Amino acid sequence: MKVYVSVKQAGKRKDYITKKELVLAGAPPCLRELLSEIVQFNVTEYNNKADGSWILKYLSAEETENQAKTGKVSFDVLKNPQKVDEVEAIETAIQAFEDGIYRVFIGDNEVSSLEEKLSLKEGDLLTFIRFTMLAGRMG
Repeated sequence: MKVYVSVKQAGKRKDYITKKELVLAGAPPCLRELLSEIVQFNVTEYNNKADGSWILKYLSAEETENQAKTGKVSFDVLKNPQKVDEVEAIETAIQAFEDGIYRVFIGDNEVSSLEEKLSLKEGDLLTFIRFTMLAGRMG
């Protein structure tokens, strides 16, 4: 099932990620399963980059153009080539949702519970809104 993911940050006018295509294995029954699948996909992608060994990394014109759309052009060289633990990453993402660090919307509807039943359809837009913690003190 093909869906699209958009990541926004509260207080920012520009999206962090605008409609990145994501192919899911199926239709996850609840938000917990959806988050787990998305994290698994991202961990696999990250860990595969950590395995990358090349003598000379270059960007094609197409790669440069695609990265420019997101606002950052880089060679995808990892500063820390250590692999990520998938189980720990899933637990962190779920804990962050429970702590209110981000919210999830499917189309215009907010998903407010990890166990809420989902009715994802082909081409749906998933929006993740990250909230920024304020630093400093009042007074």
